[in-house]
Order: sequence, then structure tokens, then C-alpha cells
Amino acid sequence: MGRIGEFFGNPGCRPDVCQRAPIVVPNFVLESCAGKISHEEQSSVVSTSDESSTEYGTVTVGDNGWIKTSRGFTGLQKDLTDRILDRLVWIAGTEYIFFTMWAILIVWIVLGCVYGGPNVWQVVMQDGQSLQCYFWDTLLMRQQLTSAHEQKVICGIVRSRIAGFKKLARKSRLSQKVDENEVTVTDAAVDMDLSGKLPIENWYDKLANWFSIIIGSLYSMIIFWIGIIIWIACGVIPKPGENQPPYSGETTGSNPRLVKFSSTWQLYINSATAVVLLVSSMFLQNIRARHDKFISKFIVKIFAADREIEERLRIDAGDFQTANPAVKVISSKRTAGQKIIDFYADVVGTGIGVVIAIGAIVAWLSVGKVMNWDDNWWLIIGTYTGLIGFLDGFVIREVYYRIVRDEERNYEIVAQEDLELFDLLGINCPEQFNGKPPNGHKKPLDFKISTWINRLCSSQWSVVFSIIVIVALIIAASALHWTTTGQLLANTPTMIIEAFFMIVLIQAHNWADCQRRVELTALLGRRQIILHHLDRPPTVVSKEE
Repeated sequence: MGRIGEFFGNPGCRPDVCQRAPIVVPNFVLESCAGKISHEEQSSVVSTSDESSTEYGTVTVGDNGWIKTSRGFTGLQKDLTDRILDRLVWIAGTEYIFFTMWAILIVWIVLGCVYGGPNVWQVVMQDGQSLQCYFWDTLLMRQQLTSAHEQKVICGIVRSRIAGFKKLARKSRLSQKVDENEVTVTDAAVDMDLSGKLPIENWYDKLANWFSIIIGSLYSMIIFWIGIIIWIACGVIPKPGENQPPYSGETTGSNPRLVKFSSTWQLYINSATAVVLLVSSMFLQNIRARHDKFISKFIVKIFAADREIEERLRIDAGDFQTANPAVKVISSKRTAGQKIIDFYADVVGTGIGVVIAIGAIVAWLSVGKVMNWDDNWWLIIGTYTGLIGFLDGFVIREVYYRIVRDEERNYEIVAQEDLELFDLLGINCPEQFNGKPPNGHKKPLDFKISTWINRLCSSQWSVVFSIIVIVALIIAASALHWTTTGQLLANTPTMIIEAFFMIVLIQAHNWADCQRRVELTALLGRRQIILHHLDRPPTVVSKEE
């Protein structure tokens, strides 16, 4: 109970992270070592609620780009459950899952064509997709939180080394002051792609890129809502319903043959949005997995370059003992509402969320016989997972928006400290390597509109709105005694909004991930410039020339 008590004792914990990069000592100094110090970086996670309880952990960056931390995003020691969930996150973004999901979708379509698309056929897709999204939300939430924690740790390690570089540079021959009118010119040929585009390795990557660009656009949002409006308009047209003869009339009486806004009409949009959610979530998981892989490989290169820079500076300064300064990466301040949201996010993104999900499924299966496995029973799990998934969609967007802002702030600090190091070394940093968009770059109108929509959907008040909607839908469904119509009433609005949120989320990931790739590419470029500077004697020329 110690771990569970620790988790619930500090709900929504987002600890500060302290880093001290290990000393890199040249081989000729450590003759007993076969090579340089390993990739392991010492880190300490300091709980903001009790700074006296400092515990040390490790983060390891493998040559394949796999990042492993001994502590998770809550500051707790990782256990077997965490490692299993991390592996599941990786598996969810693989091509095997992608092809499996498409195979299931094709089989479902074929069965619908063979049997004429009965209601049960539609409900099966909705239930299956709801369960898939229910578990995918857990994996996506965990992926976001884990990646954010890893990036915080990485920023701390890089900043610790930069602080060490500054100390060593002041002790070395490079510490000579450079006249403010003179700078060291570097002609380093850094051939790097600063577009932030993901590398394409095969047709699947190309398809995923194309889909993410198309679906994550303002035009897709517009088309989506046009489709919803058309669907609502079709509901006004009387069509054969589920009523049985004798009829009270064509469209009149208590048992008409033709009805408006029938249950079948609601099932149509539920099935359509279920397919949208299924396909979108698969592509989003793949895009995130490829982005993390890209980022990890760059981090390996950045760490290697930093170790090489430190080794050269230590040789030049003759200092092989001074430790790199410890750096604390401060977590952003949060409101009480944001802490509650983070606690819920932690529940979703940890083993607790999985246990709750499995418990709900077991309970649903256990009442199947009692309900004679009828349509209402089929809809129960879809209604439950739909309502929870509806809330999860708002929470994921709100949490991700804050994660993006924190990462931007942390990498801005890294870039600023890098530029201070450049000034100390007397190096000009080309503008394209400062990690920022070029000056004078105007953003198109559709980007501004999409940004506004993203911010609106990412507010903590949007989470409050989702809770109010859920309560209202539960009251409405209860008034209808949770009949098929009542459950569809609770299902349909949530699935529509959840599908829209998936489009918004893909768009947000596209923008944020691209910017992060640009920042890390620029970070590596700055290291190459420093290494080029250390490779040759400094040449001092006048700016006036």
C-alpha cells in the first residue's frame, strides 16, 4: 500500500527535476577505462510538496534512441506495471497494430454488406471502437506525460553541461575576452534540415504523414461539421423506424410507420464517427511514435556532441575534477483546477486506469445474461466508454496544451544559455540555429483560426464544460430509463465531439511536434558549430570588415 498511498497522497504531482551531468574524463586520464563514461545521466527528482525528500534516479539513452528513466512523470519509482505500459505504448504505434485495425475494419464493412447493415452490426463497431479509444486514451495520455517528463530531464542534463562548459571556457585559453567589435567567425558547413519534417522510411510513413496533414487541418474541421449538419437535416426526413404494425398512421399517432430522428438515424452518425475515431487514433499513435523515435535519435547525437565538447574543454583547461553544476528544471505553477485535472490524467495514464477499464468490462460481461444479450446490453459498454472517452478527450487536450507550453519554455531557456556560451566563446550563431521561427514570418489566416480553436478546446474550463455535458446526458438518459433511445442520446453527442477533438488533437500534435523537431535540430546544429570552433585556432576579425 506504500506506493498507492504515495500516489494518492500527492495527487497530480508534477515534481521539479534536478540534473547534474556526469563528468566526462578523457581516456588518457582514465587509463583503466576502455572508453568514455556511459550514457547514464544522474538525475534527482525533487517533489515540490517536500523538497527535503530528494531521491536519485537515472535516465539512460540507448544508441537506438530508446529513453529509459528510473522514475515516472509523477516522481515515483517505475515498477513492472510501468514498464509493461511503456511497452504497450510503443506497440500501439507500430505497423502491426495499424494493419490489424484495418483488417478488422474491412471485415466489419464486408459483414455489413453481406447482412444489410443491421443495428447490431453498427452497435458492434461502436462498442469495439469505444473500447479501443478507451484503452488508446490511456496509452496516449501516458505517452504525452512520459514524453514531457523525459524532455524535462533532457533539458536539465543539457543545461547542466552548458553551465559546465561556461566554467571550463573561463579557465581555458578561450577565456580571453573578445572585443565587443570583434567576433570569431566560423564557416562550419552545417548541412541540416531545419524544416521539422519527419523522415519517411516507407510507404506507411508517407501515408501517415499525408493523412495527418489532411485530417489535421482547418478544412477537415469545416468538412466535419458540414457532414454533421447534413446528418441533422436528414433526421428531419421521416423514414421507416423500429415501430411494429399495426401503425397509427404514416407520420402521426403514437406508433407511426415513418419517424423522424429515429434510433437508426442516430446509429448512422455513431458508426461514422466510430470509424473516424478508429482510423484517426491509429494514425495519431503512429505519428507520436515516429516523432519520439526522431527526437530520441537526435538526443543521442546531442549527448555525444556534448560529451565531446566537454572533453575538449577539460583538456584545454586542464580540469578533470570540477563537477558540472546541478540544474533544477522548475515545474510550472498550476491552479487548483489544473492539479485536479493532472490527478485524473495520472489515473488514466497509469495502471489504475487500466484496472478500472478491465473492471468495467468484466461488470458489463457479467450482466449480459441477465439482459439477454439484447441491444441495450450491447449499448451499455459503448455508452460508458463513450462518456469517459468524452471527458478524456478534453483532459488530453488541456494537459497537452500545458505540456507544449512548458517544453517551449524549457527549450527557450536552453537556447538562451547556448547563446550565452556562444558569446563567451566569441562565436556568431547563425539565425537559423536559434530554434525560433524566422523574423517577419507571417502566419496564414487558417493557422490563426485553428490556433484559436485549439486554445478554446484546451482551457481548463472546457474540461468543466465536458463534465456538465456528461451530467446532463446522464440525467436525460435516466429520464428515458436508459432505453436504446436514451443510451443513444448519451452516446451520439459525445462521439461527435470526441471525433472533432481527435482532429483538433492531430493538428495540435502536428504543430507542436514540428516545432520540437526544429528546436532539437537547431540544438544539434549549435553543437556542431562549437565543435568546429574547437577544431581550429580562433580567428578574430573585425565586424566592420
